[in-house]
Amino acid sequence: MKDRDKAMEDVIDFSKNNDDFTILYHLDTDGIVSAALLTKVLETLGKKVVSYRPTNYEDFETLDVSECSGSVFICDMQLREKYFGLFSGRKLCVIDHHEPINAEGFAYINPKMWGDMKYTPASLLVYKIFGDYISGYDWLSAVGLVGDSGGKDNGEFVEDTAGKYAVKLGSDEYMYDNSFGEAASMIGSMTSLYGRNGAEEALGIILLCGSLASLLSNQTLRTADNTVNSELKKLNDEFEAKKEKYGIIYFFEMDPKYKRYGSTLVTALSFRKKYYGSVLVFMTKINHKLVRINIRANGVEIRLPDILREIFKKIKGEGGGHDKASGGSINARDKEAFKKLFIEEVAKQMGSA
Repeated sequence: MKDRDKAMEDVIDFSKNNDDFTILYHLDTDGIVSAALLTKVLETLGKKVVSYRPTNYEDFETLDVSECSGSVFICDMQLREKYFGLFSGRKLCVIDHHEPINAEGFAYINPKMWGDMKYTPASLLVYKIFGDYISGYDWLSAVGLVGDSGGKDNGEFVEDTAGKYAVKLGSDEYMYDNSFGEAASMIGSMTSLYGRNGAEEALGIILLCGSLASLLSNQTLRTADNTVNSELKKLNDEFEAKKEKYGIIYFFEMDPKYKRYGSTLVTALSFRKKYYGSVLVFMTKINHKLVRINIRANGVEIRLPDILREIFKKIKGEGGGHDKASGGSINARDKEAFKKLFIEEVAKQMGSA
């Protein structure tokens, strides 16, 4: 594995020595902000981004790489070895903070490569790599990392940045109850409401905003956030009425028409005192074949990626993420099998803790 300095050098060299970039970014606030920060870096270097694509894990199954330019950045997304071949003939750089991979032949950076297990969202990682080029966008990095639940592990950065921009911090241990969290919610609401189109529009808005104040005052983002919050109140009531409880595990099958809200709602619930120390598993049928899974386990000493890896040895599935926040997809016919296996794997981990 590369050390920190070598990995950072490879990413910087990739940015300086290539042009006409495509940026594939994760379909969440951290991914969107990471893509925006990376765009600002490339602009400073006199480079050009020719295309973007908001991406989920399952997208690599159907990705048409011919639509990508010759130089490709992947932000906030783990690229598994089975997909390396997709990018054959293209120059590739992956900036990620999920489980590390054995990357050969392309630029790759992930703090876990050198044993740094602190939770470092991609938006903070991009800023750490390219701070000399985007020093005026530390506020945007704070928005992205707080939106990805990274405030707890990166409190010093958030506090320093808040002091610089006169942002009043609240008492939330994840440092979400402030203007950074408010902006993160507004960005995330665009994807909840409009999916990929919303992510693309949010990215475009961010690129036009030169300050936190201008981002917070954007009426498109504000309207989306108000709409999503109204819908989340209804979905919260549905969750309370229909949740299935197995020990500390709660399963909830969402109405497919609200499929874009799954990640937002499960994250919000996981921070509430009532569900802190529980495992929340949201299952949403995307089509007749596919069920999307969103899982949160704040306050529980388990490793969700390991659990998913064990389950996917027994049923077909795709996914990953972090110890306390993961997601993926399974075949619709395996829904009940997934629930049974998930309960078993959580019990195994809890028993060995």
